[in-house]
Amino acid sequence: VYYISHMLVKNSNENGYVVGSRGSVGSSFVASMMNITEVNPLKPHYICKHCHYSAFKGENEEKIPEHILKNLHQFATGYDLPECDCPVCGSRMHKDGVDIPFETFLGFKGDKVPDIDLNFSGDYQDKAHLFCREVFGYDNAFRAGTIGTVAEKTAYGFVKNYLEENGLTAREAEVRRIAAGITGSKRTTGQHPGGIVVVPDYMEVSDFTPFQFPADDVNSAWRTTHFDYHAIDQDLLKLDILGHSDPTQLRMIQDLTGTDILKVPLDDKETMSIFTSTEALGVTAEQIHSEVGSFGIPEFGTKFTRQM
Repeated sequence: VYYISHMLVKNSNENGYVVGSRGSVGSSFVASMMNITEVNPLKPHYICKHCHYSAFKGENEEKIPEHILKNLHQFATGYDLPECDCPVCGSRMHKDGVDIPFETFLGFKGDKVPDIDLNFSGDYQDKAHLFCREVFGYDNAFRAGTIGTVAEKTAYGFVKNYLEENGLTAREAEVRRIAAGITGSKRTTGQHPGGIVVVPDYMEVSDFTPFQFPADDVNSAWRTTHFDYHAIDQDLLKLDILGHSDPTQLRMIQDLTGTDILKVPLDDKETMSIFTSTEALGVTAEQIHSEVGSFGIPEFGTKFTRQM
């Protein structure tokens, strides 16, 4: 699972798109080292990329110079650590570490199947899906199928309409009884927006599920699992290759400004001030009807988040 994700991210990066990792994969140090996620779950730390000196909160603290130790204890995440020079060679040190418990990813007993959700650029998502099929083979990769069922209220409406159209009457209890019989029956099939189900090479897809073309279109690029993927997700590997606008926006910013987005400091003072004031944007709170400037930041522009 790790290596498949590593290959997908590497392929996307080589095509010029960064990949956003979401959810609990950020607590996996292995995922950090394999470049699946840029989140480093270790405790806040400094590391010198020149001579490899490192200073970690809670590790050999008696050997760490006092000013560095003070910084490590003052801040909960490496991104917030003040700039600091290496006590050995004098180079500017790299700051990292967000201190996330490993159990977030694999459960308290380490027995959860790792679920690595990745946000690919919407422009690249189709290519990522096809890359999967390239890696595993045409008969080993399928889109995760879904089954839409009749909801309780819809079933009630069906029964009412049928009675009206046929000039029939029935008591409320009878209408509900018939509606209960229809509820949950199959109404339509679809496909998961980003799920790819992988069949191991020593088995056939028909060992688990029939397959079909979405909406019976035989010219469709993908075949989907006929059974709802929830019915087989404990038996087969499902990769979540999701499309998101963030990587696309970041690629556009990089193309327009010529700035390597991965080199932008994560504690940039002006950028961080957007969360508390509009000053860095060169507008007033009255002009944009907001005390903070976070409208344009994905996930931070909503009313709910801004009131927080």
